[in-house]
Amino acid sequence: PRSIAVHPEKGYLFWTEWGQTPCIGKARLDGSEKVVLVSLGIAWPNGISIDYEENKLYWCDARTDKIERIDLESGGNREIVLSGSNVDMFSVAVFGAYIYWSDRAHANGSIRRGHKNDATDAVTMRTGLGINLKEVKVFNRQRERGTNVCAKNNGGCQQLCLYRGNAQRTCACAHGYLGEDGVTCLRHEGYLLYSGRTILKSIHLSDETNLNSPVMPYENPDYFKNVIALAFDYSLKGTGTNRIFFSDAHFGNIQLIKDNWAGRNVIIE
Repeated sequence: PRSIAVHPEKGYLFWTEWGQTPCIGKARLDGSEKVVLVSLGIAWPNGISIDYEENKLYWCDARTDKIERIDLESGGNREIVLSGSNVDMFSVAVFGAYIYWSDRAHANGSIRRGHKNDATDAVTMRTGLGINLKEVKVFNRQRERGTNVCAKNNGGCQQLCLYRGNAQRTCACAHGYLGEDGVTCLRHEGYLLYSGRTILKSIHLSDETNLNSPVMPYENPDYFKNVIALAFDYSLKGTGTNRIFFSDAHFGNIQLIKDNWAGRNVIIE
């Protein structure tokens, strides 16, 4: 995946994908209903942007040297907005009547602007930005006027509220797992904790496919300079926390912290 765009009012996530089968994909914000909108005539799809006013989806392709658009719901009505030569388009953004894009091959890296219905008469807004020029995004209140059920009280979810469109939402947990009520996040019974020099992280004991860490990573260079040894006091009973003892070779001490990263104390200097 190279670029992403979110439609918070309709509950869609869009992305461009390189690789063996380049495409433009669409899914609900919880990852469900995944479909491919574009798979033909596409090679290196880079930037992607939503036209919220006209329900269009724009993208630029660094191999075909085109900016194209489709209907974001159906994927139909595909149109070429701009076709160039000797260009290196990395990103595109839509706002109002205009599209903006970054072109690393034009004038040593440029940001350009054109009308979204005919971008051939492009205006160069900046030049000399270098070959490291990448993403452009428009930040303006008018681009996101809509709302959804997750906007009020986080949709009732404890951690993540993922809008699915049609006033429906799914709760999810970045850490822990979803309870039977579909709202509450419960803590895993156990996990494997490991330390870096300045950070404590965790992984699941048996489910290597679950890449969401059981507890939130914690990094604090004021407390952690060179964490060496770990010890664990298991006191979790469905809710609550456990205690972690650790030694720091830089400070020359042994410290104690809860695994919600509160209540730190130095035990021995």
